[in-house]
Amino acid sequence: MTAQAAVDARWISWMPRWVRSADLARFEVASRSSAGEARRCARPVAEGWRALGQGLRRAQLSLRDMPIADIIAAIDAVAERWMDRSFEPRRRARAEVVIATGFSPEAVDRSFDVELRNYRADSLVRALRRELNRPDVLDRFQPDADLHGSTLATGPRVTLAILTGNVPGLPALSIVRSLLVKSAVIAKVASGEPTFAARFVQTLAEVEPRFGDAIAVTYWERDDEASLRSALAEADAVIAYGSDDACAAIRAHVAPHQRYVEHGHKVSVAVIARDYLLDLGPGEVARRVAVDVSTFNQHACIAPQAVLVEGDAISVRAFAAELATAMDDDARACPLGALEEAEAASLQLRRLAYTWRAASRPGCDLWCPAGLDWAVVLSTDLTGLTGSGNRVVHVVPVLDMDSVMDALRPVARHLQNVGLGANGPQFWAAAETLARLGACRVSEPGRMAEPSMMWRHDGMQCIAQLIRWCDVEMHRESERAGGRRGGA
Repeated sequence: MTAQAAVDARWISWMPRWVRSADLARFEVASRSSAGEARRCARPVAEGWRALGQGLRRAQLSLRDMPIADIIAAIDAVAERWMDRSFEPRRRARAEVVIATGFSPEAVDRSFDVELRNYRADSLVRALRRELNRPDVLDRFQPDADLHGSTLATGPRVTLAILTGNVPGLPALSIVRSLLVKSAVIAKVASGEPTFAARFVQTLAEVEPRFGDAIAVTYWERDDEASLRSALAEADAVIAYGSDDACAAIRAHVAPHQRYVEHGHKVSVAVIARDYLLDLGPGEVARRVAVDVSTFNQHACIAPQAVLVEGDAISVRAFAAELATAMDDDARACPLGALEEAEAASLQLRRLAYTWRAASRPGCDLWCPAGLDWAVVLSTDLTGLTGSGNRVVHVVPVLDMDSVMDALRPVARHLQNVGLGANGPQFWAAAETLARLGACRVSEPGRMAEPSMMWRHDGMQCIAQLIRWCDVEMHRESERAGGRRGGA
């Protein structure tokens, strides 16, 4: 409800301290997990959205006046706290996320670690430098030698962030990106995991009260177009995560004047060249791929759904067996967790289909434990990829690297992250071809689940896309200022 109410673990919303109680409706959100209890939430009443937007725009003036160095330092201090696994708010958040998602505590902790370390100061500074050239361009006009003038970057007054719930900790990314461009935030949490955002914002507010006054976290149902339109009416920019259909529904309501950054459905794969496999050995490559698959329980778009391995049927089958062993080892250290009944039934049906295919089609096979912690499916092609996650990975033999590109062409439109196991000239040739095919990130196997803040997420400059620039050129004052500052 209010900023202080977020201390109550049942609250999934955060409202700045200046919000009037009369402008809020209070309601309960049923848990999607059979183990969870109903959550409490506050959301502006129909006529209260305008007041929320006006208040956030006033609060944004305080963010605008903060030096970007101070904003970075405050976010860094929050990240430092949350990186400590003994930090009590993190411990509480982990317990809530376990209930909401069914992830094991170990899987949630692994996910938190991967996400939160990106918000340390060095990472944030490098991300801003890569996209804006110099962070202080957000503070005041700075000389631009190519322009022979000066330039200033201005972020949105208010950003609407439609958050995802399939990756623990990921909701922080949209909030952090918004704060980095000095924007206030309306954050809409996901029904699948609605608890983390309010906990994280509470710590942001404790470290820097101006953050707490400039962020509202709330929830509405996917088909509640009235709330979506009301929130959009107060926003200058929108960041949206979701399926292609969900993103399309949001996009349909975005006005031409609003910046829109969308992260829809994506497919990621690992590609293992024959020489790379010989160089590192099947066991080590399998261990690395198992980490990539298992982190985030394979729910993140950056997790590989398939591994394309260069080699003959016998050698690729041997690698699939090694991967099964590695998946089992990883699951012992970091279990999948508990699936909801419907999700478990769906996974069982998929396994039955893979079992039937293994029995009826040459070149197909299946490795899986008695439980549902993982499955390795040996296939002859990429048919049957569902993107449903839960550590089900397909292994597909390919004759050569050209065959890899042919196999990936049908999913090129959604291709995102490739763990490319290759060496020397073969690596660079394959990386360039993958880039032109549609991939926006290439990393080594074992590092697929560790994207940095510097990565251009989905091939976009996600921070820069929120920015509006003002250039001063062809003016003697800018030329004088550039000379005084050592610029143009």
